[in-house]
Amino acid sequence: MHRLKPFALVLGSSLLLAAGACSTTDGSRAAGGAGSSAASGTGGSGAGLGGTGGSAASGGANTGGASGTGTGGAQAGSAGTATGGSAGLGAGGATGGSAGTNGGSAGSSGSDGGAADGGDGGTTTGGTSGAGGSAGSAGTSSSAGASGAGGSAGGGNAVDVFGIRKLYPSAASGAEWTSEHWDGETYSIAFGRDPNDPSGLSGMRGTGTLDVDDGVLTMGGSQPRIYVYPEDGSVWRDLEITAYYQRVTDSDTAYAGLVIGARSGPDGHSDATACDAHTYYARIRNDGAFDFEKELEHPASATQSRVNPTTAWPPDGDVPRSTWIGFKYVIYNVGQTVKLEAYRDMTNGVNGGDWQLVNETVDDGGWSVESTCSEHSPSGGESDLIQLEGGTAFIRNTDVTEALYRWITVREIAP
Repeated sequence: MHRLKPFALVLGSSLLLAAGACSTTDGSRAAGGAGSSAASGTGGSGAGLGGTGGSAASGGANTGGASGTGTGGAQAGSAGTATGGSAGLGAGGATGGSAGTNGGSAGSSGSDGGAADGGDGGTTTGGTSGAGGSAGSAGTSSSAGASGAGGSAGGGNAVDVFGIRKLYPSAASGAEWTSEHWDGETYSIAFGRDPNDPSGLSGMRGTGTLDVDDGVLTMGGSQPRIYVYPEDGSVWRDLEITAYYQRVTDSDTAYAGLVIGARSGPDGHSDATACDAHTYYARIRNDGAFDFEKELEHPASATQSRVNPTTAWPPDGDVPRSTWIGFKYVIYNVGQTVKLEAYRDMTNGVNGGDWQLVNETVDDGGWSVESTCSEHSPSGGESDLIQLEGGTAFIRNTDVTEALYRWITVREIAP
C-alpha cells in the first residue's frame, strides 16, 4: 500500500499544493555509501543503496582497497571473492517525476560468505511503486546465512495488455476485464450486454449511444453508461480501474465528464432499486475540478476532497479538449475504512504512462449522504454508511455529444 504524505499535485516540472489532498513519498534516494576497505584475504562489501544514476561500485579484491561509492543504477555491487566477503545490496529504483521502472537487482553472494540481500524496491515520485528486487542467492559455504529477502512489493515494470503501467500488484487469482476486444472492430453496443465481449461482462446502460471503432468507444447522449459487471457469484471490490479519455463536444454540464463508479449494486441507479445505488465515484469534471462522490440512495450524493480547477489544470482551469487524458481510479479497504485514490497521465501512455497522484480521500465515517433506506441506518434523513462490500463498476457521462474512451481495464488488486 502506498504510504502518503500531505498531498502535492505534480504538474510537469511544477509542484502545486492542493488543499485536502496528498502525494506519495518522494522517490529520490541517498547516494550509495562507499564499500568498506578489504583486509588482506577478505572481500570488501559491495556498493550501497542506489540513488540517482550511475553504476554501483564493485567489492574489494582479496588484498583490500576501498570500494567506490555507489550512486544508484540497476547493477548490484558484487561481493568480495575471498572468505567472508559481504554481498552487495541491490541498487534502488530510479527517481524523478516518473514511476520507478526498475527494482534493484539482487546482490551476488561471496563464494564463502553470507547470503546476498534482495534489492530494494524502486521508490517513485507521484505514488507509483517500483518493482521489488529479486532475492539474493545463499552463500556457498556452510557458514552462509539464509537467502536474502526480495525487494518491497510494487507494480514496477508490470504493464497491462495495452502497455500501461500497473500501480498496484494484481490480487492472487484476481479477476480482470479489458476493452481489448474493441481493437479492430466497428460496431454499436445496444442496451444490455455487449455480444462482442468474449467475457460477457460489459454492457450498455442509461440513455445514449456507445459506438466502437478500432479500439475507441464513443459515448453520446443524455446519460450514456458502460457497465463492467463482476463474474457470476463474485463482486468487484479492491480495484485499479484505468481509462484514457478525450473530451470532445458536450453541453458543459459541470459535474459530468470522466466519471468512474465502483461498488454499485448492479441495478442501483433505477427508481425501483434506488437503495442499491451505493457507489463511490472518482471524477474529472467538465468544470475542471477533481473530486470524489458518494451515493447511497439514488439520486442523492455528496462530494469530498475537491481539487479546484486552476490547481488541477493551470493556469485557466479548463480540461483540455481533443487530448488523451489517462486516469486511474484506485479503491480498496483498509480495515473498516475505504481508501480512494486518483492518478493522471498526460503522456498518452508513453513508456507505460507518467502517473501522478492528483487526489485521494478516506471514508472512515462522517461522509454523510441523503438516504431513507433502512439498510443504510439513516439518522435525520442521512447516512454515513461506509460501503465495505463490493459491487459492479461503470463509466458514465451526461449531456455529451462526443466523448472518447480507450484502453480501459478493471483489475482486482492486492494493495
